[in-house]
This record gives sequence, structure tokens and C-alpha cells, in this order.
Amino acid sequence: MILASIDAGALLKMFYASLAAGVGVAVVFSVAIMGATRSSDLRRTGRTGAATAFAALAVVGIVLATGIVAYGMVLVAHKS
Repeated sequence: MILASIDAGALLKMFYASLAAGVGVAVVFSVAIMGATRSSDLRRTGRTGAATAFAALAVVGIVLATGIVAYGMVLVAHKS
């Protein structure tokens, strides 16, 4: 009788949403790390213009990753 009380559609929707959120945050944070690393390497070689662009990419990536996590927390808080 427990099987009758499980909403498979809602469970599947939650699975896809959590998978997309997890992969999305990981990709965005990876882009931030790549931007910070490339910025550091380019600054060492004296290419300040490109280093600044990659530093901006790192900042945008960190802000986006933080925003996605905060939005997820807000959604969880509103569900309970």
C-alpha cells in the first residue's frame, strides 16, 4: 500500500531538478575557478588586459554560483 502513496511524477521532477541544479552549480563554479587560474597565469606574464577579463569571469562565476545556492535555499525554505 505504500506504493500507492508515492507520486512518481513529482519524484521524477524532483530528481531532474536536483540533477540539473547540482550539475549547474558545479559547472558555474568550475568556470569561476578557471577564470581565477587563468587570470593569475596571465597577470604573471604581464598580459593585464586578458588577466582582468578572466578575473571578471571568476567574479561573475562566484556570484552566479552563490546566487544559485541562495535561490535553492529560498525555495527549500518556502516549501516547508
